[in-house]
Amino acid sequence: MKVAWSLMCAVTLASVWSEVHVADRSHHENFVQFGHVPDSVMDRCTVQVQYKCSAACKIGVEIVLSTPTRTEVIVYRRTWTNRKRLGQPRSRKVLLVFPPAVVYQRDFFMRRRLEAHDVMLRSWLVHLGKNDIGEGYYQSLVRTLTFLRTLPAFERPARPHTRSISWGARLMWQISKDAVEKCPHESDTVDILTFPFASTGESHGIIHTFSPFKNRDLEMRRILTLKQPSVTLSVWLYLLSWCSQSLCGIVKHVNKQRKYGTPLVMLSNKGNIVMQVRMVTGKEQAFTAHTTLPLRTWICLDIFFQESETKLIFSNFTPAGKTQMATHIYDFPEPIQYDDTSGYFVFGGCLYMPGIHGYFGPIRYYRLGAETVKKNLTPVKTLQELDRLHRYCDEMSNVTKLYLKALRENSNNSTGVCESYYVDVKKWFGRTECTQTWSWDQQTRFNSTLRLLTDNQGILTDPQNTNKHVKALSWVIFQDMLKIISKAEDQELMSGVIELLEMTSCWGHHHSSLLLATIHLAGLGVPVDLEQGHVYSLIGGVSDDRLSLMHLGYKHMQGLDGFPKDQNTANGYYANIGRQTSVDLDQLQDSRQTITEHVHLNSAEELQTQTGESGDVVQFLKYQAERGDLESQKSLGKILLWGSNGVEKDIRAAVMWYARSALQMTDPTAMYDYAILLLKGTGLQKNQTLGLELLEKAADMGSVEALNGLGWYYSTIKKDTIRAIRYFEQAAQNGSRDGLFNVGIYHLNGENPDNPHKNETAAFQYFLRAAQMGHVEGAVESALFLSTGTTRGVNRDEETAVLLLKQVSELNGHLGIMVKEALQTYQRGSWDEALVKYAMLAETGLGVAQHNAAHLCEVLNHSSACQWRYHNASTYNHIPKESGLLRMGDYYIDMADIMKAMNMYGVAAVHGSTQGLFNLVMLMEEGHDIPKNILDQMEISAEDRSNHALVRKLLSRCRELEERDDAVTPCSLVLWREEVMRAWRDFTHNPIQLSLACGTIAFLTVFVFTTLLQCLLACYSAVSHSTNQSSENQRDLSRETGDGRLDSSAQQPYGERSRAAHISRSLQETADLIVTATGVCVCVFFTMFISHLL
Repeated sequence: MKVAWSLMCAVTLASVWSEVHVADRSHHENFVQFGHVPDSVMDRCTVQVQYKCSAACKIGVEIVLSTPTRTEVIVYRRTWTNRKRLGQPRSRKVLLVFPPAVVYQRDFFMRRRLEAHDVMLRSWLVHLGKNDIGEGYYQSLVRTLTFLRTLPAFERPARPHTRSISWGARLMWQISKDAVEKCPHESDTVDILTFPFASTGESHGIIHTFSPFKNRDLEMRRILTLKQPSVTLSVWLYLLSWCSQSLCGIVKHVNKQRKYGTPLVMLSNKGNIVMQVRMVTGKEQAFTAHTTLPLRTWICLDIFFQESETKLIFSNFTPAGKTQMATHIYDFPEPIQYDDTSGYFVFGGCLYMPGIHGYFGPIRYYRLGAETVKKNLTPVKTLQELDRLHRYCDEMSNVTKLYLKALRENSNNSTGVCESYYVDVKKWFGRTECTQTWSWDQQTRFNSTLRLLTDNQGILTDPQNTNKHVKALSWVIFQDMLKIISKAEDQELMSGVIELLEMTSCWGHHHSSLLLATIHLAGLGVPVDLEQGHVYSLIGGVSDDRLSLMHLGYKHMQGLDGFPKDQNTANGYYANIGRQTSVDLDQLQDSRQTITEHVHLNSAEELQTQTGESGDVVQFLKYQAERGDLESQKSLGKILLWGSNGVEKDIRAAVMWYARSALQMTDPTAMYDYAILLLKGTGLQKNQTLGLELLEKAADMGSVEALNGLGWYYSTIKKDTIRAIRYFEQAAQNGSRDGLFNVGIYHLNGENPDNPHKNETAAFQYFLRAAQMGHVEGAVESALFLSTGTTRGVNRDEETAVLLLKQVSELNGHLGIMVKEALQTYQRGSWDEALVKYAMLAETGLGVAQHNAAHLCEVLNHSSACQWRYHNASTYNHIPKESGLLRMGDYYIDMADIMKAMNMYGVAAVHGSTQGLFNLVMLMEEGHDIPKNILDQMEISAEDRSNHALVRKLLSRCRELEERDDAVTPCSLVLWREEVMRAWRDFTHNPIQLSLACGTIAFLTVFVFTTLLQCLLACYSAVSHSTNQSSENQRDLSRETGDGRLDSSAQQPYGERSRAAHISRSLQETADLIVTATGVCVCVFFTMFISHLL
């Protein structure tokens, strides 16, 4: 067969002599060239290679393809060595094997053909033993090449097959093979950001990655521009200040090698833009655009890359409506290297550099470049209002500073120095000259501010603590506004509240910003205004307020209240609050923090635990602790240390109870807790000797956390890495979350003595395991890995990253103190004020606050919209509230939206709600089908998805989840009814059993009829007997009077009575027979029915 193919190729193909590249053509010591060469691509053809070697050599033949997406792809290679007949010309035939996708038509087994633009046949020759030269075409001593023509798709032959396919598969292939493939709709223009992002000037920003185009044409264009880029990026900025350090990040591209790629756009501390790029040679070069960017105005920064040229265009819009533009062009000495699929982009701050302090507006990215950029500032009203409020706050702050300055100067002039008589007379009669501190317009617009400052001069006169007193005044106003909002009934009063809250927000009390956002988003006393709510949310976020950051992250995570759903933006906010939480948790002595307690207002048991020091729980613990109860001492110490259960923080008292529990030397947990306090010096003087002794004893007693504590001691205090890592690994192996995190740190930094190299993949696995166990810093580090996805073995998963950070942020102590204040307000009886506080906390995404806000809306008889808002919000959480899901399901039932109701009940059922399962069963009985996605979530198998089987499955699961196993519950009653109906269906399915059932029913019917007839005869007999008795009495009376004759009428009752008795006996016998037969049938029937039931 090979010979036949070779002869056919030799006859049809002409000899083509290709160009020979010889290192030294004058001597012809070495050469390689083709003899008989095919002119087109054909399978299993031969080529003749002629060569000559002056020394032992290796010869190679290669087939190289170029496709629309790749170049120089070697699909075939054949090599051989020559050590004989050196210096003499030789030749060799080589069988060529092409990929089938290049040679044949498409068929069932080969669905895609290979579109090869160029097919190159090349040969090379190298001398053996020349290690410095290497092997290959480009390292060869002599080489040659020629190009082969590819046949069009319709001219290619069909491929012979050794396999067969079924008739149906062949038919489907014939129908679909000629279908024109549609390119996926894809644009090279990407809107990275469509909603403002508040950048706090810290190391947190928006992380974005780009994938290769799915459209092959676009991807080919992108690949061709890797070394000759044509890229455009348009970024809107609103700066509140220039960089506090030497440089701050605006746009950063971090490649896979963790180095800065192109572009790196930075802001200097003087307001200039610094641009850095990486060139194709790997060198980095930067230039500075000396254009001082203005503050508090929207600026558009357009960046154009065209091969080696970079152009920056700055456009800013003045309050008067004018546009100012500036252009900077820089030409780098080499082409710019640009690959947006390598690594990730950061807009704002990152791990390596802080971001700007201000806002990012719309960001549009043209991946394949654009000559012009559309400068669309959207959303217009939100951004304009944001600009207006910042200018207003800036002016108000200046007015406040001037007022306080004048107040301090007046207080300084009021000294006890005696002045002369003439000076006093001049002050009295002389002309007073003064400078106007504020303009008339300022006095008019800031009349409320000046009046408020004047009314509170008594607490603002201290020249050293003026700012502190202003913040204290803001806090007082904020608390007063909370009370007023809860009782406000008209728009005019709410307008005054909003004005005062705006004032405190400008003074730096950023809880006021969150409260303003809550008022406008939830419509508390005012109509809902989403745009105004967005503005106040952003103002609180840019001020680095923890609750405002949580609020923004939650809204973007779920896409609520007009905030676009964007996990990248949510990650930017949650990363900030997550990092702050890890720092806050170390500040135990901060009285403004406490743990977040999830107390539901409709739970009497949970409320009972929050009664404070005078409550029964704390009093009982104190009583038991005084008597020496170890567990009570530990619990009391924890309560006092964190300020939980309604008790105020008392570090010294907590340390005292920790000491009393630990020094009993019987409980390893108590010994570990007290040892950590001793080593850190929290609430008492450091004592490393006693602390180490307690840790060692606790570890010997089996405390896993004590093992981690020993590792911390040797790594932090003793600087003994070997012993530290040994203890950390032991703790990690035994399930310590702190131990897992610490081992991950050693892998991340490459400080493990057994493995001194960095292993980020292993570090991530340790961090993730610690995060799943509730470790705060482990969650923060895991989220960083997941948000970038650049570590080997770690795929990018921004949703999981956001979820980890959200759970961490809800442990923040500043959030905990606000939750505690809201609960105390409720316990004081101020339910309306508690509703406002819980509503503000509900905007941060805290599930217990959403539940309590909805509960207060119900008990205070607020509108259904209030209840709906917070019940609905609670359904979006990772672990949604059962009550919210059920209430929303009932709400959708009332709205006749069955599908949404089923979704709510289904989610509740997935999370173990018996009421949700019961409601699904009731909807099924009404004729509605449960959607497939809900059944998949509930892990219902395919064989259990028939109507009756599904009902039984749901009811059985409901019965298993019910706590009262021996009680009669709705699910158990319906399940019993369903089982009876199933047994009846199974029983009547058999013809014999059906006949038995029908016979039993017939016998019962006859039995009832016979019994009725017997009763009628009995009544008749009784009446007849009474009549006969009367006749006998008359006859007896007649005998007594002497009349002894008996006529025929006297003999008649005896015959009738005889017939009645005979009929009665017959009926009785028949009834007995029917009763017997019926009893037998009923016994058989119920025996068989019960067997089916069981």
